[in-house]
Amino acid sequence: MKLPILGICFRLGEFIPVSRDGSVTGAQDSVAAARRVLDRGTHITTFVEGTRSPDGRLLPSKRPVLPGDANRRALHSCFHLRHESLMAKGSQRIRPGVAHIVFHPPVLPADFATREELSEAVRGAIASGLPEWMRG
Repeated sequence: MKLPILGICFRLGEFIPVSRDGSVTGAQDSVAAARRVLDRGTHITTFVEGTRSPDGRLLPSKRPVLPGDANRRALHSCFHLRHESLMAKGSQRIRPGVAHIVFHPPVLPADFATREELSEAVRGAIASGLPEWMRG
């Protein structure tokens, strides 16, 4: 949200700022911003890893993982055959290309005994939609 131009675009696009400092206040602010967006009827997409990997491989999920539509999607083909990113981590350059999004069947919390089992099921669903080399 602090990047020149891109941060303005994020705010105009109603992107939800997420505090990475782990503070309770930061988390509460993010939840309040998400609630405002949801109350307007806008759908939210989240990335359970919390960040992008430098090489496109799936990273470990952050806790907790919520089993919503956004967390059941797998995004891939954002890398060229030479594994150059369409938008490399840390870069503001965007290269042309095609991204594929796979939406999976719902993962229902009631079907799992523990949060860890639920989290692994969501991660497994996401990984199943990725090419083998990206599964981490």
